Order: sequence, then structure tokens, then C-alpha cells
Amino acid sequence: MLSPGKVNHYGKLEMAFEPRRGYTRLVHVYQQPPLKASRELYADNKPTATVFIMESSGGMVAGDKNEISVKLAPESQVKLKQQSALKIYPSHTGEQCTQDITVDIAEGARLEWLPEVTIPFERAKFQVNTTIRMTASSTLIWGEIIAPGREMRGEIFDYQSFQSKYKLYVEESLIAFDSFHFKPQEMNVSSIGVLEKALYIGSLWIVSPRVQELDIRRLQEMIHQETSLQASVTKLTDHAIHCRWLSKEQRILHKEINRMFEHVATLL
Repeated sequence: MLSPGKVNHYGKLEMAFEPRRGYTRLVHVYQQPPLKASRELYADNKPTATVFIMESSGGMVAGDKNEISVKLAPESQVKLKQQSALKIYPSHTGEQCTQDITVDIAEGARLEWLPEVTIPFERAKFQVNTTIRMTASSTLIWGEIIAPGREMRGEIFDYQSFQSKYKLYVEESLIAFDSFHFKPQEMNVSSIGVLEKALYIGSLWIVSPRVQELDIRRLQEMIHQETSLQASVTKLTDHAIHCRWLSKEQRILHKEINRMFEHVATLL
């Protein structure tokens, strides 16, 4: 008797938010396992809706696909956070896992995507495509962290492929296209101009009409306070800033990116 073939997961999560009676509400949600969204949470009676994105399968396996769609109506205020790290398991079949994230932020709306780590296991193959469209009056604070693998198990850049494409549009104008494709078995990721001695990559995207109120010099001073990291602050436009970190340790990177995230979120 033949054993049944592997059934790939096709996770789908659609979320739409809009203000109602003084609070931002999750007015539409469609979820297809293993993806799921929590109910809205509110801190200190503030109108911002905090929602956790959950992945019930424990991780993505060769050929799995996730699609996440987020829409914010005008004046919505939302915080999204993955419940845990995203784990990409080995690709024994040679197939690639993919995750597509699309975000639409309407006039005066605000989205915060709190950083969580993506961990590609040994022999994993993964591609993530993120596309964000927003207006000139909306606000985005988006963080992400990429690990070299399960470092505590000695898996460091043992995955097959990790590809990321991040596109950011403001008023239909592309202001940022951040793309990289690591194949550690075919390239030296530790070479000059790539990661050198770093293991972890952290990014923070800050877009808002109030970015001009931020003290760029102060942000540069903050990002260089932790001397064990390599870091930079880049002003993309008058309304957009990108911060990037390269780190040898996940704990320090997580602490620093969260510190910058909270600092900027308080000011904007």
C-alpha cells in the first residue's frame, strides 16, 4: 500500500479594520488554517486595536504557503504581532515555502507591526514577499528580524535559500524596494559587503507625515549606543526612515530594535 503524499498547508488570513464608537475594530476576518487572528485587545482604554497573528501548525514545511492581507480604513489604529517566531522546516522535497503579505493603509490610519524573528532551519527554502501601500497622511512602523538558523543547535546558515522582497508605496509611488536572496551553500555570506561577521539582520521601517519632527541625529546616536552591533539610519524621503542592524546575538538585536521601535512610536 502506498503511503499518502504530503498535504501542503495553504494558510490564509484576511483582516480589515475600521473605527467604530471610538475604538478600532476588526470588522472583517477570514482565516484558513494554520493562520488565525486573535480578538482585538485594548491597553489602558486606548482606541488602538492589538491583534496577534497565530500559526497553529508550529511552522512552515516544504511547499507550504501563507497569505496575509491587512486593510486599515481611514483613521484606524492597529498593532499586529506574531504570537511566536516563524519557523521554516527543512525542505526534504526541494520545494519552497512562501509567505505573501499585502497591506493597505488608508488616510490618517496607523499600523505598527512589531518585530518577531524568522528562523530558517537546516535545508529550509523560504521566500517572503511584502507589499505595503499607504497614503501620505498614514503612518507605518514595521520591524522584522531574520535569524541564521537554530544557532543553539549549531545550525548557522545551513538553510538552502532565503529570499525577501519588501516593497513600500506611498500614494502609488514606490519609495523603497528592499530585496535580498541568500544561498549559503553557493555564496559566502560572511564576505565583505554581505554580512561579514554578523548572524542576524534587523530592519525597522518608519513612514509618517510627522517623520520630519524626528531628530535624525538623535536616532543615529541611539542606534550606535550598543557598540556590539553594526547599524545605520537612512532617510529615504522627507516622510520615511529605514534603520538596519547586523548582529552576532539575537537577544541584543531584539532589545535594540524594540527600544528604537518604542522610542519612535512614542514620538509619532
